[in-house]
Amino acid sequence: MMIDAHTHLDVRSFEDLEKMALSGIETIITCAHDPYKMSVPEVYLDHWDRLINLEVKRGKMAGVEVKVAVGVHPMGYPKNWEVLIKKLPEFLENENVVAIGETGLHYLTEDEKNLLREQLILAKDYNMPIIVHTPEKNKKEALIEILKILDEVKIKDDLVMIDHINKETVDLIDRNVYVGLTVQPSMKISHEEAAEIIKNYNKRFILSSDLGSLKADIYALPRTKLYMKKNGVEEEKIIDSVYKNAKEFYRL
Repeated sequence: MMIDAHTHLDVRSFEDLEKMALSGIETIITCAHDPYKMSVPEVYLDHWDRLINLEVKRGKMAGVEVKVAVGVHPMGYPKNWEVLIKKLPEFLENENVVAIGETGLHYLTEDEKNLLREQLILAKDYNMPIIVHTPEKNKKEALIEILKILDEVKIKDDLVMIDHINKETVDLIDRNVYVGLTVQPSMKISHEEAAEIIKNYNKRFILSSDLGSLKADIYALPRTKLYMKKNGVEEEKIIDSVYKNAKEFYRL
């Protein structure tokens, strides 16, 4: 059993969902992102609505469970994003919404930091898991800022997954949050690097493919799972990273 903990299914084909189901993936989490120019709040509200009402349905048709994360992505959001913060609680009440996200930092602007802070406060107030993005560039700098904001908000570690972590940043995480490893060789890390990190560290790792509109691997999880098995990673660590930790984090 496997859970792909971070995808963007609204820009993937139905056939991709079927292939993931065939490969042994039990549940897929599809996250809010910036598939369009997110210039006004209404675009985001329609996007969240699609994830909840269409992507969950597409999953059922393909034979895989789809759950949803709704939030405001740092790579694209309207100037009056405060409207979305006010509307988010309504969406969090839906039974298929399991997290806030993806949010985080990308360009490291003050506005982004405020946007992240407000979503973390919501996650704390509503006891809702939150997915925190780190960028490809300036990852260390972004992670340090994220950790500062987590301290400021005083959110519980159990509610936070810091995502897209790699070998250069894993040592910076000095608390018991969940740590997302994204197997996406073109942009994030390879399955070999993910396996090495899981083998050498004792953290609450969660693997995902980050399937989206760019190059990605629909078999990221089964590929990494098989590689870990062949290369002597402890069975408990394998199960934790491909299934158990995501199940606990998202309360599935």
